[in-house]
Amino acid sequence: METEKEQKIDLYKVRKLPLGAYDFVVHYAELLDEFNAEFCHSHAYMEMFYIQSGELTILVKDEEVSMKSGDIMIVPPLIPHHVQNIPDKKKTYFVMVFEFRPGNSQLLHQSADLREIHQIDTLLQQLPQNKYVLCSTDWDASAFFDQIAVEYNEKRFGWKMYTNMLHYGFFLHALRYLITNESDCEEADDALNLAVKAIKYIHAHYAEDISLETLAAYLFISQRHANSIFHKMFNTTFGEALRALRLTYAKSLLTTTELSDEEIAEKVGFSSSFALRKHFKQNEGITISQYRNI
Repeated sequence: METEKEQKIDLYKVRKLPLGAYDFVVHYAELLDEFNAEFCHSHAYMEMFYIQSGELTILVKDEEVSMKSGDIMIVPPLIPHHVQNIPDKKKTYFVMVFEFRPGNSQLLHQSADLREIHQIDTLLQQLPQNKYVLCSTDWDASAFFDQIAVEYNEKRFGWKMYTNMLHYGFFLHALRYLITNESDCEEADDALNLAVKAIKYIHAHYAEDISLETLAAYLFISQRHANSIFHKMFNTTFGEALRALRLTYAKSLLTTTELSDEEIAEKVGFSSSFALRKHFKQNEGITISQYRNI
């Protein structure tokens, strides 16, 4: 029979929650108490602490940080930290080690929640990278933990995915307290608006002789700014995105028409059939002739 501690560990085993253009990945999450012992450590992910009851002291880069019920803290990646173990002081706290990372790049312009998801990613990137972020709240997150326990105990259809969604809901709710600077949100919105305009421009003009220069002129910004916005929002370059889109349309024509390589190259914006064949082989690992014979 499982012990209560084993059930706790199993309860908070979570995985990746796909969000279209991004993935919310929880590497570890658990509700702990005063008997938890921890050593100083750091890792490549963000770590969030939420105090459900009692008080907690965390050492972050040798600084003692005291937290009480309702407090939330995020420790950035690679920052040494650990919880002080004081068994005679009762407490309950939730720990979540997570990352918010680009997922399927092909869905970057298709996600229904593109604006909000990019805003979250941008705001997380703006958190101080050499220090923790801490805020005090009157939030009682017990309902999240109770619902997770119900899902784990009943194991009804979809319980694993729903548990992941509950963790994401907890993360979003905590972020509302941690992110209070409205100017950051406005800056993220402005950047995203430009990025969305850039994607629409590429879709409308991919068959033409367009470049980063023509895109920047269309957006009324510098080429450097256009390139920075594009890479920040879509984790790729303008040239790579344009090439990928042209190849996608080329593949469609290869499977639905009898057009020659030269005709297809012209229709999707490649400078020559040689350029089309070259990029097709690099991207697909096979030649156009082999692709047509599949």
